[in-house]
Amino acid sequence: MTKPPIFRYERPANLALVKTPTLSVAIITACRDGQEKLDLLMASLAAQTYPKDLVSVHVIDDGSEIPIIIPPIAPKKSRVIRYKNTQNSWGKTAATNDVTATIKADVYWFVDADMVFEKEHLAHHMKWHHDSDDYAVLGWKRFVQQWDYSPHAAFEMINFGKFAEMHAESWGKDLWEKRIERTSDLLHPALDGYRSFVGATFSIKSALWRKLGGYRRELVTGEDTELGWRLFMEGIRILPERSALSWHLGYSTVESNKELIDRHNQPSLAQFIPEMKKTRARATNSWVIPTYEAIIDVRSCNLQQLKGICSRLTSLPGTQANFILLGSWSHLKKRYSPVSDKYADLREILNWLKSESNFTFEEVGEENLEIGNILSRFSNAPIPFHLFIEGDFDGDFDSKQLCDYLLANEYGMVGLATKADRRAFALFQPALARSISTPGSIYQNLSATWGVLWLTHESFIEINSGSKFRRARFINFLKREGKKVNSPQQLLIFIKKLIGVLLLKALKRS
Repeated sequence: MTKPPIFRYERPANLALVKTPTLSVAIITACRDGQEKLDLLMASLAAQTYPKDLVSVHVIDDGSEIPIIIPPIAPKKSRVIRYKNTQNSWGKTAATNDVTATIKADVYWFVDADMVFEKEHLAHHMKWHHDSDDYAVLGWKRFVQQWDYSPHAAFEMINFGKFAEMHAESWGKDLWEKRIERTSDLLHPALDGYRSFVGATFSIKSALWRKLGGYRRELVTGEDTELGWRLFMEGIRILPERSALSWHLGYSTVESNKELIDRHNQPSLAQFIPEMKKTRARATNSWVIPTYEAIIDVRSCNLQQLKGICSRLTSLPGTQANFILLGSWSHLKKRYSPVSDKYADLREILNWLKSESNFTFEEVGEENLEIGNILSRFSNAPIPFHLFIEGDFDGDFDSKQLCDYLLANEYGMVGLATKADRRAFALFQPALARSISTPGSIYQNLSATWGVLWLTHESFIEINSGSKFRRARFINFLKREGKKVNSPQQLLIFIKKLIGVLLLKALKRS
């Protein structure tokens, strides 16, 4: 029996553990030194209730001074892979990618080497992978500062159901837990849900890992955050499994070295994550992944109209767009006179923009473009928003507002039509990726798996300019950003954002 299509990020509630599991799982951890903590990790893995014949453990020794060994208490199918460090191949990202490429299993469970897991932790991950192929599952962790138990004692306590008694004091990451709460456990992740994806304990189907290409190799740290972005952009359902409990032994590297890590990570991650607008706003760089991909039909517009569309779309600091211009470019190769040029507007657009790296030119004839044709032209890349705009759509049309409306209302696609039958629409990348990977019409899949809404341009203007809508949007901003305040530094960031919004509103009125 064929399952109905998945709608947005919905998933079953209270999914039970699988009574007779069939999926194999490879547990993968990379470490450099740290044998003492690894021994505790392995003891907790030996205590897992998931069928042992379906489990293998792969410990990647990434250049330890004293070679890592498998301790006495460990799952039976455990091995150490000594990763040979070279000038171009070293570190967790490279080691994990290279070694994982040789491992065969249905599911990969990636864990840090300083974790201790409750005995059903893995079983709670695997129940989701038995349900569907498109989950990325996160375990739930608490941090502890001190521990004095041996691997044997840890194994005994976990095995006999005393995991919660191992630590009387622990703490969680407030920002992380508040984001999980605010998004209803990532059922409504918006765009910052990717920040919840952390590498200490997560699992995905091996086929999905291979499709994504694993970690982005050029990242030394923060590779899990960037992977989380690509997973969200792929339309994958990322979920925190609250029943998959674990202890994190000691402070995280980021916690202990926040300023140094931020200085190192922020520009590197911002290359690939458009949502890092604040970091991007600090430079005028051209980033690897843009915020928008905009297809503009320029057959019926002039250079001034096109420039207006482009400048309004990228007016906010930290945003960038790639533009695909549709036109009958082949006509420009024919003999012409500058004083009687039928394609003067099209030629002017080409002459001004042909050397700009973020503009490309695609050939179309004189026909009216069907929706399926347009959708097939978008790249299936981790660009959050895709836009189609007919160049003479409207003189003051700001396509950013269409993207805001799309995101706020969680549609896969929102389109507008004018009285002159001109079209513009915005498309959410997770919805596009899901629709492409589902057999059938992309447009029909968008409607079935995410939702499509068409409005008249006039009604959209009324919605977007009404005082009720503006007030609601401002209140939502205050709620969303206010929930992030948990320190004096976060309060300062909130105040700066609030002042920026108020100044922008004042400038628009003036």
